[in-house]
Amino acid sequence: MDQLAIKQRLEQAGAEYDKGLERFKGNTELYHKFLRKFLADGSYVEFEQALAARDMAAAEKSVHTLKGTAGNLSLMALFQAADDAVQAIRAGKQGSELQLLAKSVEEEYNTSCTAIRDALDA
Repeated sequence: MDQLAIKQRLEQAGAEYDKGLERFKGNTELYHKFLRKFLADGSYVEFEQALAARDMAAAEKSVHTLKGTAGNLSLMALFQAADDAVQAIRAGKQGSELQLLAKSVEEEYNTSCTAIRDALDA
């Protein structure tokens, strides 16, 4: 896939490609390397497991880590969903409200991962 197609595919998934590339000083190869590494990041799985176990401290920590990683890679739709979940957990939200936010994180995470795989043949 050529550079423009990669950019378009990632932006369709809520990434701000140019800002991400800027964070990596314009080094496309390095940015793409870290996008690929994101696919192996365990923060989302840890978030799911912590929520299932009702361990809010661990859930907050893992989704906060996911938020930071998404932000650094300019995966902004995922960043926003994770931030919403972090804020809700910190505010003591539980039940259906938190489940809706967790579902949003799941959807944005899957969308981001699919776009990275599609765009970078990862």
